[in-house]
Amino acid sequence: MNSAIPPNTNLLKNLHYLSLDVVVGALASSWMFWKMPNGITNPNIPSFLILGICTWIIYILDRLLDNIKSDPQDARHQFHFHHQYYLQITIIILLFVAVLLVFFLPQRIIIFGISLSVFLIIYFLILKKSSQTANYQYFKEIFTAMLYSLSVVGSAFSTKQNLGLVDYLAGFNFFLLVHQSILVFSYYEAKEKPEVKNLASKLGKTNATYLIVTVCIFIALSNVISASLFTKKVILIETLMSICSVLIFVFQQKFSKNESYRWLGEIVFWLPLLLIFF
Repeated sequence: MNSAIPPNTNLLKNLHYLSLDVVVGALASSWMFWKMPNGITNPNIPSFLILGICTWIIYILDRLLDNIKSDPQDARHQFHFHHQYYLQITIIILLFVAVLLVFFLPQRIIIFGISLSVFLIIYFLILKKSSQTANYQYFKEIFTAMLYSLSVVGSAFSTKQNLGLVDYLAGFNFFLLVHQSILVFSYYEAKEKPEVKNLASKLGKTNATYLIVTVCIFIALSNVISASLFTKKVILIETLMSICSVLIFVFQQKFSKNESYRWLGEIVFWLPLLLIFF
């Protein structure tokens, strides 16, 4: 491995490499689902903090494990390799804080967390077994979408008993949004590095395009279904998020420069914060 990688001195880029924009997106999206279905309910603070902490841990750990399997190929992985010691210390501290917060969680959240932990263990076992196969990146992207969606939506919905089918549809839409976003990312990666084996390369350009656009159409059509006022706002925000991902996909030549598509795609998940204003 190349250990002589110079550190990046750009603060915003470092925050992006640390996936803190992903953490903000996860919290913003989770806040939206905590407010459902009436727009009044506030998040359980310990649960909210643990979601942010665990999201950050998983993304850091994922990069560190990638660097063990192979040399860091991109700027994000190079950053994690260069700062791996401090990132390992950060993970230990975050785990300690998360364990302390567990004692303040509602029972339903604890049960959900145990179930999610089992899923997470299965996730890492499958990744470990498939790490040497051609389908490794494909499985990784599918499970990442499922894990991220379950964490964001499930932590909020697990405490609610007054949700309707349309509310669960909004939760399913979020899974589609995450999958769409990951597919856009993998499409860019496959275009930049044809040797990369990921979801987009497996589907092919035509099928990937159809899937990205179909997700947008499906979510947009969800707006015609009758629901509470706040849930209607949620689905409208999800539609806007999906349209933004499609635009990032369409304007490839513009957003491929300096990997702008990455931070733009991750900021898409900040859009639920618009609910503060209407």
